[in-house]
Amino acid sequence: MSAETHAPSGAGAKAPVSIPTTPELEAQIDELEALIQAHQHFLVVAHAYPDGDAVGSTLAMGLLLEQLGKEVTFFNVDSVPYNFRFLPGADRWTSDAPASRPDVTIMLDCAEPKRVGDAFPPQAWGEQIAVVDHHKTWDGEFAQVYVRDVGAASTGELIYRLVRRFGVLTPELAKNLYCCMMTDTGSFRYSNTSQTAFRVAGELVEAGADPWEMTSHIYEDQPRERLELLCRVLGTLRVSACGRLAFLRVEDAMLEGLSSDEDLTDGFINYARSIRGVEVATQLREAEDGFWRISFRSRGRVDVSALAGKFGGGGHHNAAGCQMTGEPREIEERLTRALVDVLNDGDCA
Repeated sequence: MSAETHAPSGAGAKAPVSIPTTPELEAQIDELEALIQAHQHFLVVAHAYPDGDAVGSTLAMGLLLEQLGKEVTFFNVDSVPYNFRFLPGADRWTSDAPASRPDVTIMLDCAEPKRVGDAFPPQAWGEQIAVVDHHKTWDGEFAQVYVRDVGAASTGELIYRLVRRFGVLTPELAKNLYCCMMTDTGSFRYSNTSQTAFRVAGELVEAGADPWEMTSHIYEDQPRERLELLCRVLGTLRVSACGRLAFLRVEDAMLEGLSSDEDLTDGFINYARSIRGVEVATQLREAEDGFWRISFRSRGRVDVSALAGKFGGGGHHNAAGCQMTGEPREIEERLTRALVDVLNDGDCA
């Protein structure tokens, strides 16, 4: 890898730190920069059921485009989760279909069209499509421009590189990008927390992202109902005989009696993964039409993106997901068999 430095924002501003890059990545950013310069009407979208990286990257990309004088729709089939609504630009987020087709649709934090959700309107696909993503799984060449780097800690890290190109790192952008970095690295605890991730985070803090403000809003401002729901979900905990697989289940019935209509389950799966000896944690979340949303978290030995791929899903080495139909126990048994094959341990059931 080589290192790159671009002009800082504002006269007399401190030069940004050097961060590692490659000719291939710089060429991809060249293409996206040219696409942005050549068009006026944009729609930005991330995957359905958006997490911190999806929300932060959508808002950061949208705000960047607006700073460049572009017209932007901040779209998602789902609303902003409660703990990210403080972010700059969150009030611009919409689930209303655009009236006309945009020049460019920029898809963020996923590289598979199906992941934006079944309710994504066909007219929201632009005449040109760009993808900015850091996941291993993707659907091939459906877009005209790709900025993809599986080594990036978050999609926000890739947008940060684009922001540096334009020299417009505002406090609003910094907060959204820091959200991406913090949430996708597990508050800088996961194995994807690279030296580059710390360098980028340091730049974002200097530009106006306050770590305590971000942490307080995202992790320490929970509705009481979330803890009540957590108690119910932990009651479903099942650990395999070998102690290396753990399962949690979130049923619609568990939401009865809660005054909140928010999706409060983000992060529950990490309680299962934190059990000593567990290699892979799996969470089943009841969805519509008999489907269950399946989330996987690995401690590192098992590539759960490959596991999710067997069931039509995808993701990262340590975090992935898919959808399945059936009764919960039947799904757990199917997943257990698949996990046993991955672990190559016939006694782990």
